[in-house]
Amino acid sequence: MWVIKKSEKAGEGWGMFLKRRHLEILKEMKNTESGAEIEAKLPEEFQIRAVELYILGFVELEGGKIRFTEAGKRMLELVEKLDVEKLPDVFADSEIIKILELAVETGEVPEEWMELLRERQLADENGVNELGRELLKIYRETHPVVYLTPEIVSFLRGMPKIGTLDELVNYKNARLYGDNITNALQAMRLLKISPATEKGKAFVATPAARLALKAASMVPVFTGAITLRKEDFEALKAGKRSAASDAQGFTDEKGITEFGKAMMETYEAIGREEERILPIYLLADELKVLEAIAEIEEKYKTNPEILPTYREIEKLAKVEDLGAVLHILESKELIERKLVKNKDTYWLTDWGRNAKEFGVVTADGMKALTYAESGDVPIAEWVLKAKEEGLIRNGITDKGRFYLRMSREIKRKPYLTKYDAAILLKTPKRKYISRSELVELVRDYVGGDERDIVRAIGEAEAKGFIVELQNGMVKLTELGEKVKTAIENAKVQEVIATKFGITPTTYNVLRVIYENLEVFNRIWKEKGEVKDYKQDEVDVIRKHLSLSEEEIKKALTVLRALGFLGEKSLTEAGRLLVEAYL
Repeated sequence: MWVIKKSEKAGEGWGMFLKRRHLEILKEMKNTESGAEIEAKLPEEFQIRAVELYILGFVELEGGKIRFTEAGKRMLELVEKLDVEKLPDVFADSEIIKILELAVETGEVPEEWMELLRERQLADENGVNELGRELLKIYRETHPVVYLTPEIVSFLRGMPKIGTLDELVNYKNARLYGDNITNALQAMRLLKISPATEKGKAFVATPAARLALKAASMVPVFTGAITLRKEDFEALKAGKRSAASDAQGFTDEKGITEFGKAMMETYEAIGREEERILPIYLLADELKVLEAIAEIEEKYKTNPEILPTYREIEKLAKVEDLGAVLHILESKELIERKLVKNKDTYWLTDWGRNAKEFGVVTADGMKALTYAESGDVPIAEWVLKAKEEGLIRNGITDKGRFYLRMSREIKRKPYLTKYDAAILLKTPKRKYISRSELVELVRDYVGGDERDIVRAIGEAEAKGFIVELQNGMVKLTELGEKVKTAIENAKVQEVIATKFGITPTTYNVLRVIYENLEVFNRIWKEKGEVKDYKQDEVDVIRKHLSLSEEEIKKALTVLRALGFLGEKSLTEAGRLLVEAYL
Protein backbone atom coordinates (compact mmCIF):
# COMPACT_ATOMS: atom_id res chain seq x y z
CA MET A 1 0.00 0.00 0.00
CA TRP A 2 2.55 2.56 1.10
CA VAL A 3 5.17 2.39 -1.69
CA ILE A 4 6.48 5.00 -4.15
CA LYS A 5 6.53 3.67 -7.69
CA LYS A 6 8.23 4.94 -10.81
CA SER A 7 4.97 5.36 -12.70
CA GLU A 8 3.30 7.53 -10.06
CA LYS A 9 3.54 11.19 -10.99
CA ALA A 10 3.57 13.82 -8.27
CA GLY A 11 2.80 17.52 -8.25
CA GLU A 12 4.57 20.39 -9.95
CA GLY A 13 6.99 21.27 -7.10
CA TRP A 14 10.62 20.34 -7.70
CA GLY A 15 12.15 18.65 -4.73
CA MET A 16 10.48 18.24 -1.38
CA PHE A 17 10.94 18.78 2.24
CA LEU A 18 7.26 19.56 2.80
CA LYS A 19 4.51 20.38 0.33
CA ARG A 20 1.30 22.18 1.22
CA ARG A 21 -0.54 18.84 0.84
CA HIS A 22 1.66 17.32 3.58
CA LEU A 23 0.61 20.08 5.95
CA GLU A 24 -3.05 19.52 5.10
CA ILE A 25 -2.68 15.80 5.86
CA LEU A 26 -1.03 16.58 9.21
CA LYS A 27 -3.96 18.84 10.12
CA GLU A 28 -6.46 16.11 9.21
CA MET A 29 -4.57 13.61 11.37
CA LYS A 30 -5.72 15.51 14.46
CA ASN A 31 -9.18 14.07 13.87
CA THR A 32 -8.47 10.51 12.70
CA GLU A 33 -5.77 7.86 12.27
CA SER A 34 -7.63 6.27 9.36
CA GLY A 35 -5.74 6.67 6.12
CA ALA A 36 -8.93 5.91 4.18
CA GLU A 37 -10.83 8.76 5.89
CA ILE A 38 -8.07 11.28 5.20
CA GLU A 39 -7.74 10.04 1.63
CA ALA A 40 -11.49 10.53 1.10
CA LYS A 41 -11.07 14.21 2.08
CA LEU A 42 -7.69 14.73 0.36
CA PRO A 43 -7.58 12.14 -2.45
CA GLU A 44 -4.96 13.86 -4.60
CA GLU A 45 -1.65 11.98 -4.23
CA PHE A 46 -2.47 10.92 -0.67
CA GLN A 47 -0.57 7.62 -0.89
CA ILE A 48 2.63 9.30 -2.10
CA ARG A 49 2.41 12.17 0.42
CA ALA A 50 1.84 9.73 3.30
CA VAL A 51 5.00 7.80 2.38
CA GLU A 52 6.96 11.07 2.15
CA LEU A 53 5.73 12.07 5.64
CA TYR A 54 6.89 8.64 6.83
CA ILE A 55 10.35 9.14 5.25
CA LEU A 56 10.61 12.55 6.88
CA GLY A 57 10.04 10.89 10.25
CA PHE A 58 6.75 12.69 10.97
CA VAL A 59 4.34 9.72 10.80
CA GLU A 60 4.21 5.95 11.26
CA LEU A 61 2.30 3.89 8.70
CA GLU A 62 0.80 0.59 9.75
CA GLY A 63 -1.96 -1.22 7.89
CA GLY A 64 -4.37 1.50 6.92
CA LYS A 65 -3.46 3.76 9.86
CA ILE A 66 -1.35 6.91 9.88
CA ARG A 67 -0.07 8.08 13.28
CA PHE A 68 2.05 11.00 14.50
CA THR A 69 5.62 10.53 15.71
CA GLU A 70 6.92 13.00 18.33
CA ALA A 71 8.54 14.97 15.50
CA GLY A 72 5.20 14.97 13.67
CA LYS A 73 3.47 16.46 16.71
CA ARG A 74 6.06 19.25 16.78
CA MET A 75 5.52 19.84 13.09
CA LEU A 76 1.75 20.04 13.60
CA GLU A 77 2.22 22.73 16.26
CA LEU A 78 4.09 24.79 13.68
CA VAL A 79 1.50 24.07 10.95
CA GLU A 80 -1.30 25.34 13.23
CA LYS A 81 0.39 28.77 13.23
CA LEU A 82 0.51 28.96 9.42
CA ASP A 83 -2.18 30.14 7.03
CA VAL A 84 -1.86 26.91 5.01
CA GLU A 85 -4.25 27.97 2.23
CA LYS A 86 -1.98 30.89 1.31
CA LEU A 87 1.19 28.78 1.05
CA PRO A 88 2.77 27.87 -2.31
CA ASP A 89 2.51 24.25 -3.48
CA VAL A 90 6.04 23.47 -2.26
CA PHE A 91 6.38 24.71 1.30
CA ALA A 92 9.95 23.70 2.21
CA ASP A 93 12.43 21.81 0.05
CA SER A 94 16.22 21.55 0.34
CA GLU A 95 16.57 24.95 -1.37
CA ILE A 96 14.37 26.64 1.25
CA ILE A 97 16.20 24.89 4.09
CA LYS A 98 19.57 26.10 2.71
CA ILE A 99 18.25 29.67 2.51
CA LEU A 100 16.97 29.43 6.09
CA GLU A 101 20.35 28.11 7.28
CA LEU A 102 22.25 30.89 5.54
CA ALA A 103 19.85 33.62 6.69
CA VAL A 104 20.00 32.49 10.32
CA GLU A 105 23.77 31.90 10.30
CA THR A 106 24.89 35.04 8.46
CA GLY A 107 21.98 37.44 8.90
CA GLU A 108 21.93 38.29 5.21
CA VAL A 109 20.73 36.64 2.01
CA PRO A 110 19.78 38.11 -1.38
CA GLU A 111 16.36 39.78 -1.46
CA GLU A 112 14.92 37.24 -3.93
CA TRP A 113 15.85 34.44 -1.48
CA MET A 114 14.27 36.29 1.42
CA GLU A 115 11.10 36.75 -0.63
CA LEU A 116 10.83 32.95 -0.94
CA LEU A 117 10.88 32.74 2.88
CA ARG A 118 8.24 35.48 3.21
CA GLU A 119 5.94 33.67 0.74
CA ARG A 120 6.11 30.68 3.09
CA GLN A 121 5.46 32.81 6.20
CA LEU A 122 8.94 31.92 7.50
CA ALA A 123 10.26 35.51 7.45
CA ASP A 124 8.99 39.07 7.74
CA GLU A 125 10.45 42.54 7.24
CA ASN A 126 12.93 41.87 10.08
CA GLY A 127 14.30 38.63 8.59
CA VAL A 128 13.69 35.00 9.61
CA ASN A 129 10.82 34.84 12.12
CA GLU A 130 10.03 32.37 14.91
CA LEU A 131 8.25 30.00 12.50
CA GLY A 132 11.31 29.92 10.26
CA ARG A 133 13.61 29.26 13.20
CA GLU A 134 11.33 26.52 14.52
CA LEU A 135 11.16 24.81 11.12
CA LEU A 136 14.96 24.85 10.92
CA LYS A 137 15.15 23.44 14.45
CA ILE A 138 12.74 20.62 13.59
CA TYR A 139 14.73 19.88 10.43
CA ARG A 140 17.99 19.69 12.39
CA GLU A 141 16.56 17.58 15.21
CA THR A 142 14.56 15.14 13.08
CA HIS A 143 16.22 12.16 11.45
CA PRO A 144 14.59 10.84 8.28
CA VAL A 145 13.93 7.15 7.65
CA VAL A 146 16.17 5.33 5.15
CA TYR A 147 13.60 4.15 2.60
CA LEU A 148 14.90 2.36 -0.49
CA THR A 149 12.71 0.96 -3.26
CA PRO A 150 13.86 -0.52 -6.61
CA GLU A 151 12.73 2.71 -8.31
CA ILE A 152 14.57 5.03 -5.89
CA VAL A 153 17.77 2.97 -6.14
CA SER A 154 17.55 2.78 -9.93
CA PHE A 155 17.13 6.55 -10.17
CA LEU A 156 19.96 7.19 -7.71
CA ARG A 157 22.29 4.78 -9.47
CA GLY A 158 21.82 6.33 -12.92
CA MET A 159 21.50 10.03 -12.06
CA PRO A 160 24.39 12.48 -12.48
CA LYS A 161 25.81 13.02 -8.98
CA ILE A 162 26.54 16.74 -9.30
CA GLY A 163 25.54 19.35 -11.85
CA THR A 164 23.05 22.06 -12.73
CA LEU A 165 19.40 21.41 -11.96
CA ASP A 166 18.54 21.38 -15.67
CA GLU A 167 20.65 18.23 -16.06
CA LEU A 168 18.77 16.47 -13.28
CA VAL A 169 15.39 17.50 -14.71
CA ASN A 170 16.43 16.22 -18.14
CA TYR A 171 17.57 12.90 -16.65
CA LYS A 172 14.31 12.53 -14.71
CA ASN A 173 12.08 13.39 -17.66
CA ALA A 174 13.98 11.27 -20.18
CA ARG A 175 13.42 8.19 -18.03
CA LEU A 176 9.80 9.06 -17.18
CA TYR A 177 10.33 9.37 -13.43
CA GLY A 178 7.88 11.42 -11.40
CA ASP A 179 8.90 14.23 -9.06
CA ASN A 180 8.05 11.85 -6.20
CA ILE A 181 11.44 10.14 -6.62
CA THR A 182 13.40 13.36 -6.20
CA ASN A 183 11.06 14.36 -3.37
CA ALA A 184 11.90 11.12 -1.55
CA LEU A 185 15.63 11.63 -2.13
CA GLN A 186 15.45 15.16 -0.69
CA ALA A 187 13.36 13.92 2.24
CA MET A 188 16.13 11.39 3.00
CA ARG A 189 18.76 14.13 2.48
CA LEU A 190 20.39 12.07 -0.24
CA LEU A 191 19.80 14.90 -2.73
CA LYS A 192 20.24 18.64 -2.18
CA ILE A 193 19.30 21.51 -4.48
CA SER A 194 20.88 24.95 -4.17
CA PRO A 195 19.15 28.32 -4.03
CA ALA A 196 18.94 30.07 -7.41
CA THR A 197 21.71 32.46 -8.46
CA GLU A 198 22.35 34.26 -11.76
CA LYS A 199 23.45 30.97 -13.35
CA GLY A 200 20.48 28.97 -12.07
CA LYS A 201 20.44 26.14 -9.52
CA ALA A 202 22.82 23.29 -8.78
CA PHE A 203 22.23 19.90 -7.20
CA VAL A 204 24.36 17.28 -5.52
CA ALA A 205 23.96 13.70 -4.32
CA THR A 206 25.23 13.76 -0.74
CA PRO A 207 27.93 11.45 0.73
CA ALA A 208 25.07 9.45 2.33
CA ALA A 209 23.74 8.71 -1.17
CA ARG A 210 26.96 6.86 -2.01
CA LEU A 211 26.53 4.75 1.11
CA ALA A 212 22.88 4.03 0.22
CA LEU A 213 23.99 2.75 -3.20
CA LYS A 214 26.67 0.62 -1.56
CA ALA A 215 24.04 -0.91 0.73
CA ALA A 216 21.61 -1.46 -2.16
CA SER A 217 24.30 -3.24 -4.18
CA MET A 218 24.34 -5.97 -1.50
CA VAL A 219 20.72 -6.93 -2.17
CA PRO A 220 20.63 -9.71 -4.81
CA VAL A 221 16.95 -9.29 -5.71
CA PHE A 222 15.39 -5.92 -4.91
CA THR A 223 11.58 -6.17 -4.70
CA GLY A 224 9.70 -4.17 -2.04
CA ALA A 225 10.80 -1.24 0.12
CA ILE A 226 13.68 -1.61 2.56
CA THR A 227 13.33 0.74 5.51
CA LEU A 228 15.47 1.63 8.50
CA ARG A 229 13.83 3.78 11.17
CA LYS A 230 15.38 5.29 14.29
CA GLU A 231 14.03 2.42 16.45
CA ASP A 232 15.44 -0.17 14.03
CA PHE A 233 18.82 1.57 13.98
CA GLU A 234 19.01 1.73 17.78
CA ALA A 235 18.02 -1.94 18.09
CA LEU A 236 20.75 -2.94 15.63
CA LYS A 237 23.26 -0.75 17.45
CA ALA A 238 22.37 -2.57 20.67
CA GLY A 239 22.96 -5.90 18.88
CA LYS A 240 19.30 -6.95 18.99
CA ARG A 241 17.87 -9.38 16.46
CA SER A 242 14.19 -9.74 15.54
CA ALA A 243 12.00 -11.43 12.95
CA ALA A 244 11.55 -8.02 11.27
CA SER A 245 15.31 -7.36 11.09
CA ASP A 246 15.86 -10.87 9.69
CA ALA A 247 13.13 -10.31 7.09
CA GLN A 248 14.82 -7.09 5.92
CA GLY A 249 18.21 -8.83 5.79
CA PHE A 250 19.76 -6.69 8.54
CA THR A 251 20.43 -9.67 10.81
CA ASP A 252 20.78 -13.45 10.70
CA GLU A 253 21.84 -16.20 13.12
CA LYS A 254 25.39 -14.76 13.17
CA GLY A 255 24.25 -11.26 14.15
CA ILE A 256 24.26 -8.07 12.07
CA THR A 257 24.87 -8.79 8.38
CA GLU A 258 27.19 -6.78 6.14
CA PHE A 259 24.04 -5.34 4.55
CA GLY A 260 22.74 -4.36 7.99
CA LYS A 261 26.03 -2.61 8.73
CA ALA A 262 25.90 -0.77 5.39
CA MET A 263 22.34 0.42 6.10
CA MET A 264 23.42 1.60 9.57
CA GLU A 265 26.32 3.46 7.97
CA THR A 266 23.89 5.15 5.58
CA TYR A 267 21.57 6.09 8.44
CA GLU A 268 24.44 7.63 10.43
CA ALA A 269 25.70 9.60 7.42
CA ILE A 270 22.32 11.25 6.79
CA GLY A 271 22.36 14.76 8.18
CA ARG A 272 25.85 14.34 9.63
CA GLU A 273 27.94 17.50 9.62
CA GLU A 274 31.03 16.66 7.60
CA GLU A 275 34.26 18.57 8.14
CA ARG A 276 34.59 21.38 5.60
CA ILE A 277 37.33 20.65 3.06
CA LEU A 278 39.32 23.67 1.90
CA PRO A 279 39.55 23.97 -1.90
CA ILE A 280 43.00 23.91 -3.52
CA TYR A 281 43.90 25.89 -6.66
CA LEU A 282 46.67 25.95 -9.29
CA LEU A 283 47.18 29.03 -11.45
CA ALA A 284 48.71 29.16 -14.95
CA ASP A 285 52.02 30.69 -13.72
CA GLU A 286 52.29 27.98 -11.06
CA LEU A 287 51.86 25.30 -13.72
CA LYS A 288 54.63 26.89 -15.84
CA VAL A 289 57.00 26.73 -12.87
CA LEU A 290 56.13 23.08 -12.16
CA GLU A 291 56.81 22.25 -15.81
CA ALA A 292 60.12 24.11 -15.71
CA ILE A 293 61.26 22.27 -12.57
CA ALA A 294 60.25 18.92 -14.14
CA GLU A 295 62.35 19.75 -17.22
CA ILE A 296 65.39 20.65 -15.09
CA GLU A 297 64.97 17.47 -13.03
CA GLU A 298 65.15 15.46 -16.28
CA LYS A 299 68.40 17.21 -17.25
CA TYR A 300 69.77 16.61 -13.74
CA LYS A 301 69.43 12.84 -14.26
CA THR A 302 72.12 12.92 -16.97
CA ASN A 303 74.00 16.04 -15.82
CA PRO A 304 74.11 16.45 -12.00
CA GLU A 305 75.59 19.93 -12.40
CA ILE A 306 72.25 21.24 -13.65
CA LEU A 307 70.13 21.93 -10.57
CA PRO A 308 66.62 23.45 -10.20
CA THR A 309 67.86 26.70 -8.66
CA TYR A 310 66.02 30.00 -8.87
CA ARG A 311 68.14 31.10 -11.84
CA GLU A 312 67.70 27.86 -13.78
CA ILE A 313 63.93 27.90 -13.24
CA GLU A 314 63.81 31.58 -14.25
CA LYS A 315 65.39 30.74 -17.63
CA LEU A 316 62.59 28.29 -18.51
CA ALA A 317 59.49 29.59 -16.71
CA LYS A 318 58.65 32.98 -18.12
CA VAL A 319 56.53 34.20 -15.21
CA GLU A 320 56.15 37.69 -13.80
CA ASP A 321 56.98 36.98 -10.15
CA LEU A 322 58.93 33.76 -9.75
CA GLY A 323 59.69 34.34 -6.06
CA ALA A 324 55.99 34.58 -5.18
CA VAL A 325 55.14 31.52 -7.28
CA LEU A 326 57.84 29.40 -5.60
CA HIS A 327 56.55 30.39 -2.16
CA ILE A 328 52.95 29.56 -3.03
CA LEU A 329 53.94 26.20 -4.56
CA GLU A 330 55.89 25.33 -1.43
CA SER A 331 52.97 26.39 0.78
CA LYS A 332 50.78 23.84 -1.06
CA GLU A 333 53.36 21.02 -0.82
CA LEU A 334 53.80 20.99 -4.60
CA ILE A 335 57.54 21.63 -4.31
CA GLU A 336 60.13 21.29 -1.56
CA ARG A 337 63.30 23.29 -0.93
CA LYS A 338 66.61 21.47 -0.52
CA LEU A 339 70.19 22.58 -0.09
CA VAL A 340 72.15 20.71 -2.79
CA LYS A 341 75.85 21.43 -3.40
CA ASN A 342 75.40 24.47 -1.14
CA LYS A 343 72.72 25.86 -3.44
CA ASP A 344 69.04 26.49 -2.63
CA THR A 345 67.06 24.28 -4.99
CA TYR A 346 63.40 23.49 -5.62
CA TRP A 347 62.14 19.95 -6.38
CA LEU A 348 58.74 18.56 -7.30
CA THR A 349 56.91 16.53 -4.68
CA ASP A 350 54.63 13.65 -5.73
CA TRP A 351 51.73 16.12 -5.45
CA GLY A 352 53.58 18.52 -7.74
CA ARG A 353 54.31 15.83 -10.34
CA ASN A 354 50.62 14.89 -10.53
CA ALA A 355 49.38 18.49 -10.50
CA LYS A 356 51.68 19.22 -13.46
CA GLU A 357 49.84 16.54 -15.44
CA PHE A 358 46.32 17.59 -14.42
CA GLY A 359 46.83 21.33 -14.90
CA VAL A 360 45.12 24.52 -13.82
CA VAL A 361 42.22 24.64 -11.36
CA THR A 362 40.55 27.55 -9.53
CA ALA A 363 39.31 27.76 -5.94
CA ASP A 364 35.73 28.33 -7.20
CA GLY A 365 35.83 25.26 -9.45
CA MET A 366 37.11 23.16 -6.57
CA LYS A 367 34.40 24.49 -4.22
CA ALA A 368 31.85 22.58 -6.31
CA LEU A 369 33.61 19.39 -5.22
CA THR A 370 34.66 20.30 -1.68
CA TYR A 371 31.16 21.49 -0.78
CA ALA A 372 29.61 18.33 -2.24
CA GLU A 373 32.11 16.15 -0.37
CA SER A 374 31.27 17.99 2.85
CA GLY A 375 27.57 17.16 2.45
CA ASP A 376 26.67 20.71 1.40
CA VAL A 377 25.35 21.97 -1.93
CA PRO A 378 27.45 24.26 -4.18
CA ILE A 379 25.93 27.09 -6.21
CA ALA A 380 25.55 26.85 -10.00
CA GLU A 381 28.49 29.21 -10.69
CA TRP A 382 30.93 26.87 -8.93
CA VAL A 383 29.52 23.81 -10.71
CA LEU A 384 29.83 25.46 -14.13
CA LYS A 385 33.42 26.48 -13.32
CA ALA A 386 34.20 22.89 -12.30
CA LYS A 387 32.81 21.64 -15.63
CA GLU A 388 34.84 24.22 -17.55
CA GLU A 389 38.01 23.10 -15.74
CA GLY A 390 37.38 19.40 -16.36
CA LEU A 391 36.68 18.50 -12.72
CA ILE A 392 33.18 17.22 -13.50
CA ARG A 393 31.90 15.37 -16.54
CA ASN A 394 29.24 12.72 -15.93
CA GLY A 395 30.63 12.55 -12.43
CA ILE A 396 33.87 13.66 -10.82
CA THR A 397 36.80 13.15 -13.23
CA ASP A 398 40.27 11.81 -12.40
CA LYS A 399 41.43 15.42 -12.26
CA GLY A 400 38.64 16.28 -9.84
CA ARG A 401 39.40 13.27 -7.66
CA PHE A 402 43.10 14.14 -7.54
CA TYR A 403 42.54 17.74 -6.51
CA LEU A 404 39.86 16.69 -4.02
CA ARG A 405 42.33 14.28 -2.39
CA MET A 406 44.99 16.97 -2.42
CA SER A 407 42.58 19.51 -0.87
CA ARG A 408 41.87 17.05 1.92
CA GLU A 409 45.36 15.68 2.61
CA ILE A 410 48.03 18.35 2.16
CA LYS A 411 49.32 20.23 5.19
CA ARG A 412 49.24 23.85 4.13
CA LYS A 413 52.10 26.13 5.17
CA PRO A 414 51.73 29.89 5.54
CA TYR A 415 52.37 32.25 2.66
CA LEU A 416 50.76 35.66 3.10
CA THR A 417 50.52 38.29 0.38
CA LYS A 418 49.59 41.88 1.24
CA TYR A 419 46.04 40.96 0.18
CA ASP A 420 45.95 37.98 2.57
CA ALA A 421 47.10 40.19 5.44
CA ALA A 422 44.54 42.88 4.54
CA ILE A 423 41.73 40.29 4.21
CA LEU A 424 42.58 38.89 7.65
CA LEU A 425 42.81 42.33 9.25
CA LYS A 426 39.58 43.61 7.71
CA THR A 427 37.43 40.51 8.33
CA PRO A 428 35.91 40.74 11.82
CA LYS A 429 36.27 37.83 14.23
CA ARG A 430 33.24 35.57 14.71
CA LYS A 431 31.12 37.69 12.38
CA TYR A 432 30.22 37.46 8.71
CA ILE A 433 30.96 40.20 6.21
CA SER A 434 29.79 40.34 2.60
CA ARG A 435 32.42 39.73 -0.06
CA SER A 436 31.55 43.03 -1.76
CA GLU A 437 32.10 44.96 1.48
CA LEU A 438 35.37 43.09 2.12
CA VAL A 439 36.60 43.95 -1.39
CA GLU A 440 35.98 47.65 -0.69
CA LEU A 441 37.71 47.52 2.72
CA VAL A 442 40.77 45.75 1.28
CA ARG A 443 40.98 48.17 -1.66
CA ASP A 444 40.78 51.18 0.68
CA TYR A 445 43.48 49.66 2.90
CA VAL A 446 46.11 48.40 0.43
CA GLY A 447 44.81 49.48 -2.99
CA GLY A 448 44.60 47.15 -5.96
CA ASP A 449 42.25 46.08 -8.72
CA GLU A 450 38.85 44.63 -7.77
CA ARG A 451 39.41 41.52 -9.90
CA ASP A 452 42.73 40.83 -8.15
CA ILE A 453 41.14 41.27 -4.72
CA VAL A 454 38.24 38.94 -5.58
CA ARG A 455 40.75 36.34 -6.73
CA ALA A 456 42.77 36.88 -3.54
CA ILE A 457 39.65 36.20 -1.46
CA GLY A 458 39.27 32.84 -3.23
CA GLU A 459 42.96 32.11 -2.60
CA ALA A 460 42.62 33.13 1.08
CA GLU A 461 39.89 30.51 1.36
CA ALA A 462 42.16 27.90 -0.24
CA LYS A 463 44.84 28.86 2.29
CA GLY A 464 42.37 28.12 5.07
CA PHE A 465 41.95 31.69 6.35
CA ILE A 466 38.30 32.28 5.48
CA VAL A 467 35.20 30.48 4.29
CA GLU A 468 32.85 32.02 1.71
CA LEU A 469 29.29 30.69 1.74
CA GLN A 470 26.77 30.36 -1.09
CA ASN A 471 25.30 33.81 -0.34
CA GLY A 472 28.67 35.56 -0.70
CA MET A 473 29.15 36.04 3.05
CA VAL A 474 32.68 35.61 4.39
CA LYS A 475 33.89 34.57 7.83
CA LEU A 476 37.29 33.82 9.37
CA THR A 477 38.09 30.17 10.05
CA GLU A 478 39.74 29.11 13.30
CA LEU A 479 43.12 29.26 11.51
CA GLY A 480 42.23 32.69 10.09
CA GLU A 481 41.43 34.03 13.55
CA LYS A 482 44.73 32.74 14.94
CA VAL A 483 46.81 34.17 12.09
CA LYS A 484 44.92 37.49 12.33
CA THR A 485 45.77 37.68 16.05
CA ALA A 486 49.42 36.91 15.28
CA ILE A 487 49.57 39.73 12.70
CA GLU A 488 47.85 42.17 15.08
CA ASN A 489 50.56 41.40 17.65
CA ALA A 490 53.34 41.96 15.09
CA LYS A 491 54.33 45.18 13.28
CA VAL A 492 51.21 45.42 11.13
CA GLN A 493 52.36 48.02 8.61
CA GLU A 494 55.65 46.19 8.02
CA VAL A 495 53.73 42.92 7.47
CA ILE A 496 51.57 44.67 4.84
CA ALA A 497 54.53 46.35 3.15
CA THR A 498 56.98 43.41 3.09
CA LYS A 499 56.54 41.36 -0.05
CA PHE A 500 58.00 38.09 1.27
CA GLY A 501 57.30 38.41 4.97
CA ILE A 502 55.40 35.31 6.08
CA THR A 503 56.50 32.54 3.73
CA PRO A 504 57.05 28.79 4.20
CA THR A 505 60.76 29.57 4.66
CA THR A 506 60.36 32.27 7.33
CA TYR A 507 57.75 30.11 9.07
CA ASN A 508 60.03 27.06 9.08
CA VAL A 509 62.84 29.15 10.61
CA LEU A 510 60.45 30.50 13.24
CA ARG A 511 59.23 27.00 14.04
CA VAL A 512 62.79 25.73 14.60
CA ILE A 513 63.28 28.56 17.11
CA TYR A 514 59.95 27.74 18.80
CA GLU A 515 60.79 24.03 19.05
CA ASN A 516 64.34 24.68 20.33
CA LEU A 517 63.63 27.70 22.50
CA GLU A 518 65.91 26.64 25.37
CA VAL A 519 68.88 26.52 22.99
CA PHE A 520 68.04 29.94 21.55
CA ASN A 521 67.46 31.45 24.99
CA ARG A 522 71.04 30.42 25.89
CA ILE A 523 72.36 31.99 22.67
CA TRP A 524 70.47 35.21 23.35
CA LYS A 525 71.83 35.43 26.91
CA GLU A 526 75.40 35.42 25.64
CA LYS A 527 77.11 38.79 25.24
CA GLY A 528 77.03 40.57 21.96
CA GLU A 529 74.56 42.42 19.79
CA VAL A 530 71.92 40.49 17.84
CA LYS A 531 70.13 43.05 15.64
CA ASP A 532 69.38 41.15 12.39
CA TYR A 533 70.87 37.77 13.28
CA LYS A 534 73.62 36.06 15.26
CA GLN A 535 75.87 33.44 13.70
CA ASP A 536 75.08 30.95 16.48
CA GLU A 537 71.37 31.24 15.58
CA VAL A 538 72.16 30.50 11.94
CA ASP A 539 74.28 27.47 12.86
CA VAL A 540 71.50 25.89 14.97
CA ILE A 541 68.85 26.46 12.27
CA ARG A 542 71.09 24.90 9.58
CA LYS A 543 71.09 21.64 11.56
CA HIS A 544 67.29 21.45 11.25
CA LEU A 545 66.53 22.93 7.80
CA SER A 546 67.91 22.24 4.34
CA LEU A 547 68.58 25.92 3.63
CA SER A 548 71.64 27.96 2.72
CA GLU A 549 73.19 30.25 5.32
CA GLU A 550 72.20 33.25 3.21
CA GLU A 551 68.50 32.25 3.20
CA ILE A 552 68.50 31.69 6.98
CA LYS A 553 70.09 35.10 7.60
CA LYS A 554 67.49 36.71 5.33
CA ALA A 555 64.66 34.94 7.19
CA LEU A 556 65.95 36.03 10.61
CA THR A 557 66.27 39.63 9.42
CA VAL A 558 62.71 39.63 8.07
CA LEU A 559 61.22 37.98 11.18
CA ARG A 560 62.79 40.63 13.42
CA ALA A 561 61.74 43.46 11.12
CA LEU A 562 58.11 42.24 11.19
CA GLY A 563 58.00 41.71 14.96
CA PHE A 564 57.74 37.91 15.01
CA LEU A 565 61.15 37.71 16.60
CA GLY A 566 62.70 40.15 19.06
CA GLU A 567 66.42 40.84 19.33
CA LYS A 568 66.67 38.32 22.16
CA SER A 569 63.27 36.62 22.32
CA LEU A 570 60.50 34.87 20.47
CA THR A 571 57.70 37.46 20.53
CA GLU A 572 54.04 36.79 21.28
CA ALA A 573 53.30 37.32 17.57
CA GLY A 574 55.89 34.69 16.65
CA ARG A 575 54.57 32.18 19.16
CA LEU A 576 50.98 32.71 17.97
CA LEU A 577 51.95 32.29 14.32
CA VAL A 578 53.79 29.01 14.90
CA GLU A 579 51.02 27.59 17.09
CA ALA A 580 48.35 28.52 14.53
CA TYR A 581 49.76 25.86 12.19
CA LEU A 582 50.68 23.16 14.69
